[in-house]
Amino acid sequence: MWRHSLRSLRFRLAVLVAAVVLTTGAAAAALVWTLALADDHVSELSSAQRRLEDLSAISSRVGDYALAALQTTQSRELQTDRLSLPRKRVQETMARFSQNVAGEVSRRGERDGAIIAASRGRMLAHMKASFDVLDRQVMQLIRDAREGQPQAADSVRIALDMFAGSFGPSLSQAIEGERVAARDAEAAMAQLRARLAPIATLAVVAAALLAFLLYRAVASPLLLRLSEVAAAAADIARGRTDIRLAVRGHDELSLLTTRFNRMALHLSRREARLLSAQSRLQEIVDARTAELRRANERLSDTDRARRRFFTDVSHELRTPLTVILGEADVTLRGKPDREDLAAALATIRVRARRLHRRVEDLLRVARSENGQLDLEFEPMSLAEIASQAREGVAPAAKARQIEIVADALADEMVEADAEWMRQVVEGLISNAVRHSSPGSEIRLSVASGPQGATLSVDDDGEGIPAADLPHVFERFYRGGGEKEGSGFGIGLALARWIVERHGGRIAIDSRTAAPGRRSGTTVSIILPSLTPRVAIGAGS
Repeated sequence: MWRHSLRSLRFRLAVLVAAVVLTTGAAAAALVWTLALADDHVSELSSAQRRLEDLSAISSRVGDYALAALQTTQSRELQTDRLSLPRKRVQETMARFSQNVAGEVSRRGERDGAIIAASRGRMLAHMKASFDVLDRQVMQLIRDAREGQPQAADSVRIALDMFAGSFGPSLSQAIEGERVAARDAEAAMAQLRARLAPIATLAVVAAALLAFLLYRAVASPLLLRLSEVAAAAADIARGRTDIRLAVRGHDELSLLTTRFNRMALHLSRREARLLSAQSRLQEIVDARTAELRRANERLSDTDRARRRFFTDVSHELRTPLTVILGEADVTLRGKPDREDLAAALATIRVRARRLHRRVEDLLRVARSENGQLDLEFEPMSLAEIASQAREGVAPAAKARQIEIVADALADEMVEADAEWMRQVVEGLISNAVRHSSPGSEIRLSVASGPQGATLSVDDDGEGIPAADLPHVFERFYRGGGEKEGSGFGIGLALARWIVERHGGRIAIDSRTAAPGRRSGTTVSIILPSLTPRVAIGAGS
């Protein structure tokens, strides 16, 4: 039981506090004792200094009295009241000296007080008696001088000389005695300082050694273990729940360490369960996110197909309707004869059939599950497609005074859907007409190359800015300089979509006006050339 109590942290702290209290009490007692001794010596020195001042004042006041006595006997008035104030000051100074002596006697012990009272009392009584004798002699000589007796001043001088011979040695002895007392007090103070200096040094060293030993024995191990607990708590706060502290001893701090380790173990297990649950939750979230992403992709595909359907419908229906309305407007503006009406109705009939074909194709696109177009491939001539597209745009080009030149049309055969490819070429020529100025020309060409058959539409329009050129095949992109009503930004995107489904590609090269360079745009459609079929084994 006692051994356990001695190991207790409470007991160690109690020992530390008791040592601090005892050291502080001893230091306070030593300080009080030292101050008491110093106060005695200071009081003794101060009392000696005051008595010296009183003796000096007595000497000065007696001198004043002697001077006043000489002046009175030498004057004609011979007034005795001129000596009242000097006499009173001498008596007051002696009385103050007597009070200081009495105070020193009461402060000292019985033996020392009796010695001081005897020595100082005899000197003071002798000085008082000498002064009283002088005062009576002076007063008598002044009265004799009033009655007419001559040589009063000489008699006063003689009385003063006699007083000086009696009073001076006593005063000098008293002053010397007080000086000796002051020197003794100063010597006692110096001796006290000399005695206390090594004692104080030894006390400081002992206190420092005791503090160091108590720190090493009690405070340092405690602070070290507390710092370990604080560091471990900081590591746990940073997520390291595998921290464990070593349990040393059987005190309260050891119990705290044990509970800390138990708490860290619970946190570690709870963190493991939390991580496991978080991992399972993350797997579930990832799976649901993947499902949601796939659903969003399906919805996006459906939405893109829907928007593509409506935009393609509007674009495909726009051009034939424009031609039909243009033919009707041109015919109705004049006074057409039967042949003009027949030609206009024939054009309208052709356009209506093509419009009907486009509606049927678009409906097939809408009905298909994947939104793709079912093309009807057959061998065909690119030159014929270019010619048909030229005839379809000719009225619009004539209205804008633009000439469409188609002199370099090589007879290149490709396998394609004739109607869709004609629509693509017609759309490219319509774009060239819309962006060309009146009086210019649009050039159509068909040629063969290493990559296949190429159909090009070249104009001298304003060109496409370099910043817009990479985006012209994007749906709904119209460019920063596009005018209002110039299109919906789907013609080139639809053209590329159709050409790519033919196994080809579409390219565009444009240049804006600059010093020494004309503006213009060239759009090229490159399709695989139709490979001629060779009959194997045929002979002549």
